[in-house]
Amino acid sequence: MEIQLVKKQLTRTDIASCLAYPTGNLWAFQMVRGRNAVNFNARDPTGRVWEFKLCTRNHGRYKKPVIRGDWLDYVIEKGLTVDDFIILTMVEDAENGVSYNIRVEPNLELAL
Repeated sequence: MEIQLVKKQLTRTDIASCLAYPTGNLWAFQMVRGRNAVNFNARDPTGRVWEFKLCTRNHGRYKKPVIRGDWLDYVIEKGLTVDDFIILTMVEDAENGVSYNIRVEPNLELAL
């Protein structure tokens, strides 16, 4: 079963620094207690595996999760721009466990 974790229209910050991740979907990652980051791999539609890191703040009221790791390399290779949509999904499979997929949808409204 595939679960959509993120469908986000990209901002300048997402393109230049890191991808903001919704706090409400942190449940999808097994973050070790006392740690503020977890590495995960996500496969794109070409089959390439990207190594991302989901990070949260160490302190403060809000966790403010972001995705780093290969994120900026992904942005460059895919030619992402502000207003493109990024979609991150999780696939749960009894045989293979959990895996993640990432893909881009251009903002078609801007192309008109």
